[in-house]
Amino acid sequence: MKKLGREPRKLETLNLFSLLQRDDGSTLYDPGNHASFFAQVNSGLTEALDSESTLHGMRIQSLFAGMVANLGKAQLLKEEDSGVCYYEGDDLCLPDFRIVTTSGDVMLVETKNHFSKKGMSPFRIRRSDLDGLERYAKLVGTPLKIAVYWAGWNLWTLNDAASFAGNRKYAELEFRVAAMQSEMAALGDFMIGTKYPLVLRLIAATDKPRSISADGVASIHFKGFEIRCADTLIEDKTEQNIALYLMMYGKWEYDGGYIEFDDSGLPAAAVHTVSPDEITPNQGFEIIGSLSSLYSQLYNALTLEEGKVTRLRLTDPTAIAPIIPLQHEKKSLPLWRFVQTANI
Repeated sequence: MKKLGREPRKLETLNLFSLLQRDDGSTLYDPGNHASFFAQVNSGLTEALDSESTLHGMRIQSLFAGMVANLGKAQLLKEEDSGVCYYEGDDLCLPDFRIVTTSGDVMLVETKNHFSKKGMSPFRIRRSDLDGLERYAKLVGTPLKIAVYWAGWNLWTLNDAASFAGNRKYAELEFRVAAMQSEMAALGDFMIGTKYPLVLRLIAATDKPRSISADGVASIHFKGFEIRCADTLIEDKTEQNIALYLMMYGKWEYDGGYIEFDDSGLPAAAVHTVSPDEITPNQGFEIIGSLSSLYSQLYNALTLEEGKVTRLRLTDPTAIAPIIPLQHEKKSLPLWRFVQTANI
């Protein structure tokens, strides 16, 4: 997807300046307005950086936008909650995004980050906020969906507001219900399976010095690599990229790596392997992740450090993930795709 060009440094700054301008009849050029603006920006930025929930919420919105752009079934994605909004009647809440899919369906999406220290506890939203979102959706005649990122499992679900239970202060969405009724497939999401294990073998250059110290530290220069899927060598560049992407950001277990030695006792290769932690008998392949989870894991690696937000957004979030072709021509890397139909 292409990104519509804007001039945030000039236009967004001017817009923010006008919003924070003192309401005392002074003009845009009044030095007092300038001083007040910079003081409010400094204060607001300090307050925001001290709020982990605010930072994670904004980061998840950016993650969702980049992910949807990468999934391939959206022809338009636009922020819905920006700009001035005037309304009559009961209070409204503006959802984060408006999405038009390639099939012509239109939806409003509110994104939420759900991190729980008590396992997979239900996601909760204030009933007044959910009602406000539904009122807005009704006014503009567009279906409302709630996208929840279950951070503990690196998993996205997309649900109708009707999936939420409870009519008091909070509405709740249980993970079991969210997973069964998820409509992520409408955005292009699917689960990926392949044969196991996936192995990356970094090959030592035998014409360069190689050694192993007394305390077990290997010194190696590498000359190339091999990638295998269930012992089959992968030679196609596209399949190599897909396999590396699955290895790095999929959910299979990494063995920690080990050094392979030749007959002379010198390091010959560094071997890294990922395998599923559970094997389904007589199946021959296992699920390694969904497109949304793979992208989210990569995005997290680029924007988090030990759980702390280091970046809110990427310059071009649509360019960070390699594309797994929908019509992948299998050569050495077999792929299984599973599209979930919402059980509603």
